[in-house]
Amino acid sequence: MALVHPALAVAVVCPIIGTVVNAAWQTRQRLQTADGSKSKIPPVVGPEHLKLGKLLTGAIVEITLIALAYSIYFNSIVEKELWSKSPMQVANIILIFAGTIACLGFFDRAIEKLWRGVFPALNGVGLVVCGFQEAIFRRHDERLVSHFYYGITAAL
Repeated sequence: MALVHPALAVAVVCPIIGTVVNAAWQTRQRLQTADGSKSKIPPVVGPEHLKLGKLLTGAIVEITLIALAYSIYFNSIVEKELWSKSPMQVANIILIFAGTIACLGFFDRAIEKLWRGVFPALNGVGLVVCGFQEAIFRRHDERLVSHFYYGITAAL
């Protein structure tokens, strides 16, 4: 189970990053024609870049949630038997995860500008709240090399 989030990152996110960077490069080249002539790059590159960018951000947030869920479940709920000691805390964690996942799904479907700002903000709050649970190993004293802080920053 510990290898799920790194395997997904390598198998899913890395290829998408390459495709998004390529589409971004083509989009910039299309926009920067020096002599004002028509570009040979097709006009669908821009919308494809947008679609792939949304896919990339969703994949990063989902992989971060998988990593947080793994750490919280195995390090806190199972190992410390948190369910029997504090069932309300476990229920709150589950509700926060569900809300964060719901906000990610609603963001993809939101059309109005207000909701396209509200849902990512709520998603970010959910990631931070889930990430700062007791069970998560953070390396506070070494923030510049902490896997946790880089992952949360990438997801935000």
